Amino acid sequence: MKKKLTVLLCTVLSAVLLFALCACGSTWGKIKSAYEKEGYTEIKVSEKLRAAIEEQTDEKLEESDATIHFMTKAKINDDDSDAEILLKAFLSPFTVVFEYKNVEAVQKAYKEELSEEEQKEFDKLWEEYQKSDIVNGNCILLIGDAKIFKGTK
Repeated sequence: MKKKLTVLLCTVLSAVLLFALCACGSTWGKIKSAYEKEGYTEIKVSEKLRAAIEEQTDEKLEESDATIHFMTKAKINDDDSDAEILLKAFLSPFTVVFEYKNVEAVQKAYKEELSEEEQKEFDKLWEEYQKSDIVNGNCILLIGDAKIFKGTK
């Protein structure tokens, strides 16, 4: 009886630990599923396209450890060029989401060059920003349907 109780206790504790660890992960999976249910598909972003997005957003993604997720409702073929992909994507509904490794990486990316006083102000603003429709954990909606994104919170 004692052995069965120990096994049961270990199983329950393992399940609780697994749940706790999964809860700390990225929110991207849930966001991606929500957009896919609405007919979006993710496009693999080439280095050339990534550089173009960095240029347009003034965001140095390599330095901030952000991953760009570009999703569209357009039909994209594997042999389409970057120009064809962009044209098709921009002529149909699309979304761009930045996924950081974790929430701390998001804060680091934006706080790094601030003075100590500005960092304190940033912390206050960050709390409010987390409540906005365009932030979900470690993901930030740059462009796209905020209703779908908000529904994943």
